[in-house]
Amino acid sequence: MADSTVDVARTLQYGTMIQSLSQQVKARFPSRVRNETIVGAKAKSFDLLGEAESQESTVRHGDTPLNEIEHTRRWVSMTDEDTGTLLDKQDEWQMLLDPKNKYTQHQAMQLGRKQDDLIIAAAVGTAFTGETIGTANVAFKDDSISINGDGTVTTLGTLAVPATEVDITIAKMLIMMLIFNQEDVDPSITKYWAMNPKSIADLLALEQIGSADYATLKNLQNGGVDFYAGFQLFWSNRILKNTTDSTCYRSLSWAEDGLIFGQAKDITARISERADKKYSWQVYSVISCGAVRLEGAKVHECLNKVAQ
Repeated sequence: MADSTVDVARTLQYGTMIQSLSQQVKARFPSRVRNETIVGAKAKSFDLLGEAESQESTVRHGDTPLNEIEHTRRWVSMTDEDTGTLLDKQDEWQMLLDPKNKYTQHQAMQLGRKQDDLIIAAAVGTAFTGETIGTANVAFKDDSISINGDGTVTTLGTLAVPATEVDITIAKMLIMMLIFNQEDVDPSITKYWAMNPKSIADLLALEQIGSADYATLKNLQNGGVDFYAGFQLFWSNRILKNTTDSTCYRSLSWAEDGLIFGQAKDITARISERADKKYSWQVYSVISCGAVRLEGAKVHECLNKVAQ
């Protein structure tokens, strides 16, 4: 345990409690994507089948038609992430509240944020495909259509650019749903949209969303909007700005099964004594997980203006 942390823990103010600083408590992305268990492997492939074709039958007792269905696969590569903290015996003796559980909770929060980071990176990163992992890959720009900062739509092979950037608008949301529909994504699949807090605030400032004359009270609960234009909305500070000039916030929209999050096991924690460290308590947490963009037609991004 760092000396500065010990000093704070021993003060009278915190002698009977441990205060948690502001931080993201739970992972927000894993519950909104397809979850898979991956045991006994560092990577696992997931197969994709294209459309089946048919033809008109014009003769009796004719030959059976044989139409090939495109078969591809994408790979989830596992990443091991862990963290540990030492707690001196003296620290524990001078605090009325046993801090070990609190330390475990904070490590779980960090690993939860790491899960979000892996899914975000998979959404806009390179997807590995091919018969074996590493034999081929697909960049985000070659897999997905997105919305530029000015509300125009990209073409395959081109990343979204700020252009004359504007805030998130209802027009952008309608365009995003149009993209899903034109890609033939089944309407029964839940669609999510993750934005930064500023974009959510911009949405609430729109009269069609922020006024009870247009929106239902459910949409205005807790000072936020959780569903609009066919999307389940939520905010996250884990999504970064655009990479060219940082004038736009990236936002991600996807159909639930368009992203896969795989893990061997959920976050595992262990608390044990370390004889080599004066029998200090060691709080250790670990997770093995990975993610992949399974289908470009189901994952898109939209750039939104940064400046107020």
